[in-house]
Amino acid sequence: MIKSHPLRSLGGLAVIAAVLFLLSASGNSSAWKNGPGWLGSVGWFGFLLAVLALIALAVYLGVAKLRHRPR
Repeated sequence: MIKSHPLRSLGGLAVIAAVLFLLSASGNSSAWKNGPGWLGSVGWFGFLLAVLALIALAVYLGVAKLRHRPR
């Protein structure tokens, strides 16, 4: 699916990163101060991993596009 639908893959990963970022407010934000702190930690570290995966996927797709470009 990554090579056949690259924008869908990047978009899906970006949505996952956004949801994890919003989840990281649990226990830290004034709006969600009573939320569990562990949920905020899981959300934050998940967000960081999702951003790392997003960058790696973007680099992979860019290199794959350059390698298969007609000459």
